[in-house]
Amino acid sequence: MLFSRSELKPLLHQVATNDPTLTSLHLCHKKITNKQLLQISDALQSNTSVTEIWLTNNQISDDSSGAGGAGSVGYFASVLESNTSVGEVYLGSNKIGAKGASSIANLLQHNNTITDIGLDDNKICDGGAKMMADALRHNDTLQTLKLQGNDIQTERTLESINALLKKNREAAKRRFEEEHPELKTHKLKKPEEKKKKKKSRSGDRKRSDDDKKKRSGDDKREDGRRRSGDDKRGDDGRRSGGSDGPSRKPQSAPRNGGDDNDATKNFLTDRKKTVEESKPNSGLASKLKTGLKLGGGGKEDAAEVKRKGMKSAAFV
Repeated sequence: MLFSRSELKPLLHQVATNDPTLTSLHLCHKKITNKQLLQISDALQSNTSVTEIWLTNNQISDDSSGAGGAGSVGYFASVLESNTSVGEVYLGSNKIGAKGASSIANLLQHNNTITDIGLDDNKICDGGAKMMADALRHNDTLQTLKLQGNDIQTERTLESINALLKKNREAAKRRFEEEHPELKTHKLKKPEEKKKKKKSRSGDRKRSDDDKKKRSGDDKREDGRRRSGDDKRGDDGRRSGGSDGPSRKPQSAPRNGGDDNDATKNFLTDRKKTVEESKPNSGLASKLKTGLKLGGGGKEDAAEVKRKGMKSAAFV
């Protein structure tokens, strides 16, 4: 269903009368035609309140109608050339083609207010993209140009467009910082300070971890040295008599067993002789033994010998 004239008329009246409450013109998915785009362009001639124009997913195409045969897109672009309030224009999902891209490229060379343009899915080819890349060399305000879904095959052209847009974004940032130095201090530098603080904390944590590792390594080395010293002292103590247990006297080497036995026997023999000689009845015992050994006189001789021995023992 087309966006009827009765529905469009009140909106166009607001635009034409520069209603300050109307800052964003949303006409997406309204099946806006080329003829209705011309009417919108006429209403924008004296408007200074509208800052955004949304015309995506409509029936705007590359044609030759409009003032001077420039087509509806060409006329729309010519109106925006001198406009100082509109900053965003979105024409995505239409059919403006190469001719419409040429009109937008011409707009970029004269307008210093628009920062965002959407031309995705518009059947734009390499030629239209190159015209816009050339126009961007004379423009320092456009920061975003959507060209997805078109028939652009040359990567170099797209790279050139992206580089020029990046340059414009950096220039816009510098201008903003110069115009708002108070915001530069409080907002723009704050993230950098946070990053520095994060890096500093990260560095402190890293240094702390390194110190912990170093201390741990020193402790391990010290423990290793202590254990090594204890083990060494233990080995030395065991070799010298044992520091870990009760001291033991070194055992002397065993003497010559044969010499000791002979000396002992000789000592015992001499001692025995000395004891026997010191006994008072040693002579009697000897005589008795002699008598018994001779034994020639029988019992009487033995008794006689015994008596004699007793007498001699009594006189001693």
